[in-house]
Amino acid sequence: MDFAEAQKEALGCTKCGLCHSRTQVVFGEGPLNAGLFIVGEAPGFNEDEGGKPFAGASGMLLDRLLDSLDLGREKVYLTTLVKCRPPGSPPRPPKPSEVSSCRPYLVSQLAAVDPKVVVALGDLSSRVLTGRKESVSRIRGRAIPLDGRYVFPTLSLQRALYTPADRALLVSDFSRLPELLEAERPSTYETLNVTRSPAAEREPVQPGLW
Repeated sequence: MDFAEAQKEALGCTKCGLCHSRTQVVFGEGPLNAGLFIVGEAPGFNEDEGGKPFAGASGMLLDRLLDSLDLGREKVYLTTLVKCRPPGSPPRPPKPSEVSSCRPYLVSQLAAVDPKVVVALGDLSSRVLTGRKESVSRIRGRAIPLDGRYVFPTLSLQRALYTPADRALLVSDFSRLPELLEAERPSTYETLNVTRSPAAEREPVQPGLW
């Protein structure tokens, strides 16, 4: 489906149980010609209330990171793996079936924006977007060529908020983004299989959901 169809469908989506825990769908925002595309895990309380991704303290941290690179929020496309807030306080991680239900929306967003660099924030986003089993701590800060773009795993904003050492690592990782945005798109790539079905829900984090 194209971007407009995906957005319209997502705003009324009831494909998984997260429709019961949301106040509203948080689809994503940003220019459709953005070179940088940032993917978090799921909306939290502030995002669910305001309808915009990366709000509250994590959003303020992201804004500072982007401002330090002369990349305002208005130049970046922002979204999450799932578009509805999971239940719990704090919200639990999305289940594999929930990520799978939202997969067509993320695929449509990526196709419409066609970014050069995709930042995957946190373990789940990194595993879903790269298909790799390693934790984000092991692969963070690496530009992984996939489908003609760079997927760039790094730590979650929430993790960086509470641990100064992790915040320093996140700042260091983000400092590499201007170089990647100036680079040519990768000419040889692994193929990211965006049609692969998720495995059975035996683990809280399932790598390679796509």
